[in-house]
Amino acid sequence: MCLFLKKKELYFITAAFTLVLLSGCKKNHEYDLRPNLNAANDQILANRPFLYVFQMLVKATTDSLLQTTLHATIDGSKVTLDSKKQKYIFAFQGEKSDDSVTRIGSFTAMVDSGFFHQGTVISMTFQGYAEDGHLVTGHDSIVCNGILNGTCVYHDFITGAVITKDSVRIIQFSAGYEISVTPSAVFQGITQSVITCIGTSSGISSGGYPFTAGITSPVTLNEFCPWISDGVISFSIPGADIPTGTIEFMGKTSCNGKVNYNFEGNSYSLLMKNSNLLN
Repeated sequence: MCLFLKKKELYFITAAFTLVLLSGCKKNHEYDLRPNLNAANDQILANRPFLYVFQMLVKATTDSLLQTTLHATIDGSKVTLDSKKQKYIFAFQGEKSDDSVTRIGSFTAMVDSGFFHQGTVISMTFQGYAEDGHLVTGHDSIVCNGILNGTCVYHDFITGAVITKDSVRIIQFSAGYEISVTPSAVFQGITQSVITCIGTSSGISSGGYPFTAGITSPVTLNEFCPWISDGVISFSIPGADIPTGTIEFMGKTSCNGKVNYNFEGNSYSLLMKNSNLLN
């Protein structure tokens, strides 16, 4: 009987020790993934301002009220058009936009001819513009390459971008994208403007890790959804233990802010909101 009790005690001690080990491994495993989680979150925070800027510019240049009265409200932004200079000013007062991001400050687009004209050059500048408190600076230059079968193709060059993540961390970001705009596409059964983006980027994450990234499945935005609807970004962090990962946007069948991260088989699902992107 005593022998049985000792075996039983030994069994429970072994089981408890195994659980402690597993718990410790899980914790360490999550710690090892932090560079990847950090860089994946930073991809969202770095790309979002520039994709949003382009989406807002498409909305403004196709807004009949703005073109007529030179003033309009688009996604909570007070938009003003100087028709002589083809200058668009988007001003935000700290209210939440449709994608639940709080924006403040302004950005300006200078269009040297019509937005849909081949050869037009668009220069974007930021004036105290921040998303959820993350200040955005840098240069964004867009060139219209031409129109084919109703689709306008642009080259977007983002240089020297800096996004403040918090009081001590910044994201450094540069990119070269090809962006296509179809003003009257059918997406999810609705006729609307659809924007697709491909290209590559590089920079340094807020954790200090150099990264490179590429859009391996076109990132898609549409007129009636504030979030990215589709697409995959693959990125590499040479200095991390697990050097590669993917970000997949999950709004293919419905408008939502869901995204999936995958780090060599380790998957994470989250919503694109500030509290989830602060790692």
